[in-house]
Amino acid sequence: MILRRLTKHVKEQNWFAVALDFVIVVVGVFIGIQVSNWNAARADQARSMQYLERISADLSEDISTYGNRIQFWRQVSDYGLAVLDEADAGGTSLGAWELLLAYFQASQVAEFEPSNSTFEELKSAGELGLIRDAKLRSELAQYYTYSGIESLRERPRYREHVRGIIPARMQLYIWSDCYQTDGSMQTLKACPSPAQQPEIRVVIDRLQSSEALHEELRYWISSLKVAGLIVTDHTQNARDLQAALTAQIDLQRGDAQ
Repeated sequence: MILRRLTKHVKEQNWFAVALDFVIVVVGVFIGIQVSNWNAARADQARSMQYLERISADLSEDISTYGNRIQFWRQVSDYGLAVLDEADAGGTSLGAWELLLAYFQASQVAEFEPSNSTFEELKSAGELGLIRDAKLRSELAQYYTYSGIESLRERPRYREHVRGIIPARMQLYIWSDCYQTDGSMQTLKACPSPAQQPEIRVVIDRLQSSEALHEELRYWISSLKVAGLIVTDHTQNARDLQAALTAQIDLQRGDAQ
């Protein structure tokens, strides 16, 4: 319709009308582009907030896991220290089965991987720019690429060594009666002895006669302490990032209103 009217005005040499039609066309195109850009900006705003909320939820999961890991590593370390106290002092404060169980439980591990699925989704899609605050974006990247996390995946030589000495049937009993997990959290439990004292004593004598085993255990206890320090620091980082994410979400929500 605009084209037909413009053609008519040109034929009539009504240059004012031609100019007016031209302005109408330009303004219409401009408004259309602006509306399209506004809708795209609103869509990006909504997606940005959704991603920020998801990252915050991932950090909440990390914080919960950190707390569980610290508690579990402390329990494993306590078992190891009980073993070393007996070995260093030559004491008999623990019963034979309690000591054998401590040797085994001191070899437990609880590896950790940050909940980074949302951040990796943004990264692989090339959409990290949806995290608008450059400082926050950089801090999240540092959190998820922290090299110290590698130490939380360690499987110590002690673990293989001690499990090569303890009879298989005793280990199977420990797994079924002295250990529990829901797939993410592990629980180490007290349990009655599955064998007679002389049979257990034979295993204890083999364990206590290995200085290499005790050296490996000392190293493992030290590593668990370092892991705890890393996780304590990372927990605070996660809380600080959550606070920054909340502030950014509130800011963007205010801009959208």
